[in-house]
Amino acid sequence: MFFFFLMHELHELAHIITGRLICGCWGTRDFNVWDVCADCQQQHPLAILATFAGPVFTFIMLWLGRYWLKYGASNGVKSFGFILILGNMQFGRMYMAATGSGDEVWGLRSLFLNPDHSNLLTIKIAAFLIVSVICLPPLITVYKVISNKRKILVFAGFLVIPLILDTVVILMLLNSVLQKGLLNQIWIMGTPLLVTTWFILCASIVFFNTVCLTRFAKSTMIG
Repeated sequence: MFFFFLMHELHELAHIITGRLICGCWGTRDFNVWDVCADCQQQHPLAILATFAGPVFTFIMLWLGRYWLKYGASNGVKSFGFILILGNMQFGRMYMAATGSGDEVWGLRSLFLNPDHSNLLTIKIAAFLIVSVICLPPLITVYKVISNKRKILVFAGFLVIPLILDTVVILMLLNSVLQKGLLNQIWIMGTPLLVTTWFILCASIVFFNTVCLTRFAKSTMIG
């Protein structure tokens, strides 16, 4: 669970760090919404790259996980590849693209949307197809290695549970706490103290349980 939350935060960091490199200043953010600093979009057209930086990071993690799962030299490496795929909300990216939201759709809209929005549907379909082509192969690889007798149920759970966790814990709980003013001071990297504290907590839990990540799938999932 905390590995998923860590990957979520690294995805957001990819956005804001790219924005900082392009704009020269930190923008604003909470747990899932970010923006580049004032006037950067007008002064730096390449600021749009910050929108795509998060998905690119996630896609790299998915395909790195797929490589390790398929070609890892040990079950421990394969297990970590398994976790890397399932811990990066691949189904969530496809779901958001299908509903016309998410970084990929907004990025393509910024680049290609006609003033009269006449090509909006085309952009949404293109975004969904692009995301699906990238995300489906790692998912298929994961499905093939699951040996649990309730294979379909286990696979479906790994797809849906991260979406539920993201909605309840990140969007509803943590953002609500932040909006009420708890640790909302901007500390480093344009980030509220609560967000940074959460990141450190997730990173620490994952670090001290690294061995579990290399054993997660070895005994029950990978056949």
